[in-house]
Amino acid sequence: MTPILAVDGLVKHFRAEGKGVVHAVDGVSFAVDAGETLAIVGESGSGKSTVARLVLGLLSPTSGTIRFTGRRVQMVFQDPYASLDPRMTASAIVAEPLVIAKRRSHVKTRVPELFGMVGLGTEHMARFPHELSGGQRQRVGIARALALEPDLVVLDEPVSALDVSIQAQILNLLAELQSRLALSYLFIAHDLAVVRHIAHRVAVMHLGRIVESADTAELFAAPAHPYTQALLSAAPVPDPEVEKARRRIVLRGEMPRADDPPSGCRFRTRCWRAQDRCAGDEPALVDPGAVGHPVACFFPEVPSPA
Repeated sequence: MTPILAVDGLVKHFRAEGKGVVHAVDGVSFAVDAGETLAIVGESGSGKSTVARLVLGLLSPTSGTIRFTGRRVQMVFQDPYASLDPRMTASAIVAEPLVIAKRRSHVKTRVPELFGMVGLGTEHMARFPHELSGGQRQRVGIARALALEPDLVVLDEPVSALDVSIQAQILNLLAELQSRLALSYLFIAHDLAVVRHIAHRVAVMHLGRIVESADTAELFAAPAHPYTQALLSAAPVPDPEVEKARRRIVLRGEMPRADDPPSGCRFRTRCWRAQDRCAGDEPALVDPGAVGHPVACFFPEVPSPA
């Protein structure tokens, strides 16, 4: 099956004044199939949001290819307040893509339909963004993204600005819409716990590169890269007994700067398993055999279930 989105060898370097070349994205490859959710997860500065902007065409790649076989791609932003025009009503915000696409005749029927799809009533249509809650504003943002019936939706941290209880509602809504409309999602997040129940596959990104990629269940059950293990150890577990007993991994130091990345493995300066080889050679993202999925590490180690 041909993927709806195929990214191969994607590179984006910026020239920052006084800092030289910033290696924001450095050789990233992945694919998203029709009806699938791929989550790209990593800390701030890992390059995941730059990947999203490259896919959307908001930035031009330094090198590499992006192939999109669908009709349209849309985006849902992180901050549901900052991404909505405060001078426009909710209905005008949702209608705007239809107007721009010269489909004004569809506004009268399409806009109420979209409000219903995202769980909002017609009473919300005349309200301004400041009159809506954070969750309602994000629902408006989702409705706007769906207005022109996209095949792929890029979700850039879509729930990170919301309360935990509201996060679950929005994630459930996104899953329901995906099933109903056969949407594909590229889901950007910094928290692995957020993507656990919505993503089919997860790619973990560190300092411009993907360091591990697997089906979601497999990644959570058998993380092999030390960076993935550290991210998972920081994600909260609802069971207090399990939370109390599990191993915590605290990374030493700060993430290296993207304008001066370490030689070899870019995680080695924070890694407790690093050896001499890690400083001289760059590990490829391959399946080493014993792991069962691609991991960019010379010394991958799957933790025991205990």
